[in-house]
Amino acid sequence: MRSSWSLGVVYIVLGGLSVSGIGKRPLAPPTTAAWVIAALLIVAGLALFTKTRAAFYLALFAGALTAASGILAFAHHPELSLPVHPALSVGIGLYLVFRTAIAASAFGPKQQKTKGVVPEDEA
Repeated sequence: MRSSWSLGVVYIVLGGLSVSGIGKRPLAPPTTAAWVIAALLIVAGLALFTKTRAAFYLALFAGALTAASGILAFAHHPELSLPVHPALSVGIGLYLVFRTAIAASAFGPKQQKTKGVVPEDEA
């Protein structure tokens, strides 16, 4: 699964679902930090549609930040994380980082392949 458009959709969906309260768990409402992380996930997802190298790095940062926010929640700072269980936040973040790393070849300029052509030596 190296498709950048499906990866962008995953980022957008996970960013939206993370603050939507779809699980109806008795967790605190989203904090400002949660809204910022969710917005970063959505922006990274939209940027992935451009297939630029900058979008790749933005997506890696968003995934790593999502995982780090779950670790912060485990360290008794839930106000700095998404309003989901910390293990879910870590799992989602690591999934996004690994899936983005797998799709790394889809980002950046396309290289011209010259099959069967031997370059001439310059003397």
